[in-house]
Amino acid sequence: MNQTFTRQFERDCDAATSWIARFRSDDASEQDHRAFALWLAADASHRQAMDLMLELWDDLGSVRHLPFEQPLPAANVSTRRQWLAGAAALAAGLVLAVIVLPLGDDQVYSQEFQTAQGERATFTLEDQSRITLNTGSRVEVEFSGSLRQVALLRGEVYFAVEPDADRPFQVNIGNATVTAIGTAFNIYRREDASDITVTEGVVRITESARAGRIPRSAMLEANEYLQASERGLGDSRPVDPTPLTAWQQGEMIADKMPLLELTRELARYTDTRIVIRDRDVARLTVSGVFDLDHPDSVLQAVERSLQLQVVRLDNGTVQLLKPRQ
Repeated sequence: MNQTFTRQFERDCDAATSWIARFRSDDASEQDHRAFALWLAADASHRQAMDLMLELWDDLGSVRHLPFEQPLPAANVSTRRQWLAGAAALAAGLVLAVIVLPLGDDQVYSQEFQTAQGERATFTLEDQSRITLNTGSRVEVEFSGSLRQVALLRGEVYFAVEPDADRPFQVNIGNATVTAIGTAFNIYRREDASDITVTEGVVRITESARAGRIPRSAMLEANEYLQASERGLGDSRPVDPTPLTAWQQGEMIADKMPLLELTRELARYTDTRIVIRDRDVARLTVSGVFDLDHPDSVLQAVERSLQLQVVRLDNGTVQLLKPRQ
């Protein structure tokens, strides 16, 4: 085998010899097997170095093709030729195992998390990142050695991501993907659009690929907001994230919020159906801090402050009518 030796390649050959010696011993552990697989896959020159070290022994060709169950030479065989032949056979088996089996670092961690209506919950992931799910939310998590992927299927989630430059953290929201290294952000996925608010660090948002259209990307920094929909990415704008993330403390902060919007948000936390048929009533505004864990008390507060007529029907529906005259 003709091979131009460089200083780096010499070091690779030394490493290959060390691996042969390690696997010839009786002390090789499962961790050693995984580390060898990683070393072998890290650079093409590593495989070349291993091949060269194996080819130094003239009887290696027959040994490398022995079945994996073939017993290695007895430990008391003293000749260097037999000793390395046994190591070569074991190393050859490991090389084939890398081709057939996944690398230890590429083993997949996957799990699903969800919350019921009115429930909030925080979970710690395999990488120590934390996700907090709001009411009626569901996510699927899949981590490998090279990527951290989360699919937000419905609802709202706050992500506190642990930094890992070698494994980007990606959240798929259907019409776009949010990528972060180490940051914190909130995503509320609705039927027609997703609201993305960054509280720490920076994220990149990329549209999903579509035929005949180049996906657009945008960077979003702390205290900025952007909406992603089927029409594409909206413009980013500065925001105070406090009202948008207050749900983590079980609160909804309203600042001159239209009553129709408030009742739609409240409906996420209760089985009670809230109906407003009068446009004038829908346009009334509400301000205050409301307890999401007690949606009925929120309705009572709205009723008193706006002097609305509240009609409770037998089917669990509440109708808000014009103020009493």
